Amino acid sequence: MADEEQTLRKGRFLREQVHKKLKENIINGILPPYKRLIEEKIAAEMEMSRTPVREAIQKLEKEGLIHKLPRGGYAISVVTIEDIDDVFGLRSVIEGYAAYLATQRATGEDLAVLEDIVKKEEKCLQEKRYDEIIELNTVFHERLYRAARSSKLYAMIYDLRDYIHRFRVMILRYQDFVEISIKDHKDMIALMKAKDATRVEKLVRKHITRGKNLLKKRIKRGSVKYGSGKKGAAGG
Repeated sequence: MADEEQTLRKGRFLREQVHKKLKENIINGILPPYKRLIEEKIAAEMEMSRTPVREAIQKLEKEGLIHKLPRGGYAISVVTIEDIDDVFGLRSVIEGYAAYLATQRATGEDLAVLEDIVKKEEKCLQEKRYDEIIELNTVFHERLYRAARSSKLYAMIYDLRDYIHRFRVMILRYQDFVEISIKDHKDMIALMKAKDATRVEKLVRKHITRGKNLLKKRIKRGSVKYGSGKKGAAGG
């Protein structure tokens, strides 16, 4: 009985390992839309049997990150205009209100941390370290919304985290938008210091809408810079 339980635990661990790796690669654009997943290749690359790989793939399908192909197998799901409208629409409302509350509730320490993040973003921009800017951008928004001190609101934002990060990676591939994004962050902090919660909320909504419009335009033109196919893609 103990051996059986140990085997089950090991199976769950391996499945979660595969799921986490594939999910990170999809969200970060290493596995781009339409990329085919091949069970045998993934299993060989991760040095395990096909069972946990198959289970991880089934979980990714339920999450909508991949889809079944007509002739068998799976591929990474493409981002649609409807996906963008849905996610950015929710973000605009939820994150706008979170920023409103954060302006009212942020401490001096919260503001100092946000300012430090922006300084790091500017340094990375000067040195063209765009992957680090993406991570710092995520940290900035994370810290901003935690400053709202609303566990329910934060949980709602957290539920969208995978979609948000996937789109953030796509948007921040553009240098012009990176510069605008950093400027928005600086303006948010200035307005938060002035305790102008209404204008902060409006700025956050504008910030999100600007990103949405850029992404939709790039997708319609077919010019989204997404996916590098590097770092052990585990696909076909």
